[in-house]
Amino acid sequence: MKTKPAILIMSAMLGFPASAQIPATGEGVGGIYAGSYLCEDGEHGVVLDIAVSEIEGRTELRVDGTLGIVPVLAGANGAFAGVAGSFTISGFLLTEPRGANTAGHLQFQHKEWLLEPEGYGSANFRGQLTRRDDGLWQITGRPLAGPASESCSDMIATRFLP
Repeated sequence: MKTKPAILIMSAMLGFPASAQIPATGEGVGGIYAGSYLCEDGEHGVVLDIAVSEIEGRTELRVDGTLGIVPVLAGANGAFAGVAGSFTISGFLLTEPRGANTAGHLQFQHKEWLLEPEGYGSANFRGQLTRRDDGLWQITGRPLAGPASESCSDMIATRFLP
């Protein structure tokens, strides 16, 4: 039993999230998340407003909501530094491991633009929902922007409003 604390300490030091129990009902997971993501044109702010609901007979939750893109100071020199827009999203969140994916695996697709900035595309997303040491939920992963998916990476967003 002495190895478990060492494993948790090691995972924290290496940046791997400690496994978190995802509520089967999704309770406490939905809400407003904010953070940023990186693309080759710089950093962009992101705001996610998501609702999570059960899918009868499934070990995954439905995720619906809105993704907003906003300017951030760190992206001020990028080609799309002032971009702001939003689109609806729909996807799923695993509550139990399945295949190569772990509990907390999150995936969503873009649906419909609400405010479409000129020259900027929407993206799908694949990532992981984890619970931080302070108890807040956090989403990390990668925007998938079609054939140019390699141009964006490293999204992080933390739930700060229920």
